[in-house]
This record gives sequence, C-alpha cells and structure tokens, in this order.
Amino acid sequence: MTIFQTLPYREAYRAVFGRGKRFFDLSIGGGEAGGAQIWLQTRGVLAKRLEFWAQGIADCGGINLENPDCARELWASIESTAARFHGAHLAQLSADSPLVELARQSGWTVQSAEVCPSLALPPTFEDYVQSLGKNMREQIKRYPKRLEKEFSPLYEMAKTPAQVDEFLEEFFELHGKRWRARGQTGVLALPSRRRFHRLVCHKFLEENWLRLWRLRLDEKTVCVLLCYFWGGKYWFFLGGFDPNFQRWSVGTCLFARIFREAIAEGATEFDFLRGAESYKYRYGATDRAYVTLQKFSDSPRGRLLRRRVHLESQFMEKLHEKFSAAGQ
Repeated sequence: MTIFQTLPYREAYRAVFGRGKRFFDLSIGGGEAGGAQIWLQTRGVLAKRLEFWAQGIADCGGINLENPDCARELWASIESTAARFHGAHLAQLSADSPLVELARQSGWTVQSAEVCPSLALPPTFEDYVQSLGKNMREQIKRYPKRLEKEFSPLYEMAKTPAQVDEFLEEFFELHGKRWRARGQTGVLALPSRRRFHRLVCHKFLEENWLRLWRLRLDEKTVCVLLCYFWGGKYWFFLGGFDPNFQRWSVGTCLFARIFREAIAEGATEFDFLRGAESYKYRYGATDRAYVTLQKFSDSPRGRLLRRRVHLESQFMEKLHEKFSAAGQ
C-alpha cells in the first residue's frame, strides 16, 4: 500500500474526478488474522477499463496486504470484477507484489513500468552526506553556504491552511513557468488538477502527512517542493523552481534541507516516485522496479481499448522523460 491508496487521497480524487466512474473496494478476510484490500475504478464510455483508484494522477498503485494468505482470494475477486468490463490495466504496481505472479498464472500480460527511484536514509544527515559521491557531497555542503553569502534564504514548511494555499499558488506558478519556457502548458494547467491537489494537501495537513516546502531568497519564492510523510517514509510528488535562479541550484539546496528534516523525523526512505530523471540518482537513489498488469477482452471494443491504452502509455512515458518535475 502507498500514500495514494489512503482514504484521504481516494476521497479527494472521487470528489474532483469521480463523475462517470465506478469505484470498487474489494476486501478479503479481516479480523485478528488480517486480510487484503484493493481499491479500483472504471474509466471510459464505449470501452470501459478497470484500473487502480486515481490511476493517471497517482504515481503508483498498491494493495493493503495484512495477511499474505489472502492474496490468491483477492486476485480472484479482481479477475471477477475485471471480467465485467472490456479490459483491465493496473499500472505501476510494485514488482514484488504477490499479485504479479498470480497475474502471470492467470494469463495476464505483465509489462515493465517506469521505475521509482528511492533513497535509503541513514540515521543522521552527516551519514547521508558521506554516502554521496565526491561531487554531490561537495555540492550539498557548498551550495547552501553560497546562497547565504548572496541572499537571505528562508526555508519554510506549510503548517496552516492559509500557508498551504499560499505555498500552492507559488508552486503552481513556478511549475507552470518552467513548462511555459519550453512552450508547453504543464501538467498542472488544468483547474481540476489544481483543485484536486489543493484538496489533497488540506486533507493531508489535517493528518500531519503534508510536507510542502518552499525556499525564499530575499523574500522571493524561488523553489517549492511538494512531499508527503506517511508510512515511515517521505514521498516526493512534484516541484517547481524559478528558471531565473537555476544557476544557484535552489532545488539542490531545498532538497538538502528536506533530507535533513526527513531524517530528523525518523524517515528511513525518501521515495522520488515515478521517473528515472538523472537528478534523483545524484542524490543517491536506486531504482525500485514496477510493473503493469493488463488483460483485454477479445472483442472489437476490447481490441480498441488495448490500442488506446498502448498509445496513452507511450505518450505519458515520453512526456515524463522530457519534463523532469523538479530536477536541475
């Protein structure tokens, strides 16, 4: 299970994007022995697909598996539900999920998906810095000091609803500014996307899961990074920085501060989520494999859906490769 399967995230998605979709909460077992649970939805009009709840916005899918013995029964429930539609496309599932082998045995297609680089956090920030390569180790130390010589830097985390709104507006602007510099509108240009992230952030603030940070230089916001803290680890979702300050490596400076705070909070991992952007590896991240499970009916609509899903997947992968969310 990931941050994207939590109830607040699912509620926010349904409130903003739920129109025309059906949602399924498939549960097996429970009680003292534990059970298994997965959250799914349908999408499409003429050709309907079954997919993870919030798929397309959430970076990865997952299940709540308290009792591994329930995995086979849960898979049977998934198959039964999928058979009611023209296809199923369960994207970005961890490759070590027990559902992967069950899908293979059932004749589903199992394809490699985008990796999610992740950084293991040691007990202290000093240990983390020492684990880096020589160049990155020097940058982590030098760049924040360089900022202090030229500006009055202020690192802040949103702690109130008013701050969340303020930080998010800056985040939307900075994220869009970088995309516009490339002649694109950006993934957050749609009002519905912005409304969704506002709702998620406010819900996560109430749960103390939100870690929305900004860096200001001489009272000007130059970088905002949207993270979550849940399940003992940090999840980095999106970021934005002012291209005019790229030479000051403001992203590196803010990431360094967040790594320090994450370690102080007891986080053992920093998940950069989907995408193999080069900056993630400079911070010491290593790949975690993900797969996509899919099966389509042998009908005209099923074949149409297979082709559509294939084209959508190709487009999203190329888009994600072209535009790094916050790397520099």
